[in-house]
Amino acid sequence: MEPPVQIKPTCLQSSAKNLIALLGKSYVLEMLYFMNTHQKPVRFNELKRELSITATTLSRRLDEFSRSDLLVRKVYAEVPARVEYSLSEKGKSLGPALRSLFKCVNSHYA
Repeated sequence: MEPPVQIKPTCLQSSAKNLIALLGKSYVLEMLYFMNTHQKPVRFNELKRELSITATTLSRRLDEFSRSDLLVRKVYAEVPARVEYSLSEKGKSLGPALRSLFKCVNSHYA
């Protein structure tokens, strides 16, 4: 007799699991919150200053956001180069979930 096949919930499967893992990394929630509430593209140094994050960590997180399609990176053909970051539609769609999460945390853990 074969054991029953357990189907994992969507959040624990491949790409969704990668997103859940990303959300648990340092500064990810802060970055998503800031970019979601800022409502306009931001530059690297603005994020670095606002979040008090190291350049290395910020660069890694932005790269991870980009690979997860949470971010739109726009490079301008200027000297010096200007790069602006904004949330993609996929990244913006996390806004309501984040607001609910932060509301719950404020209500029960503040």
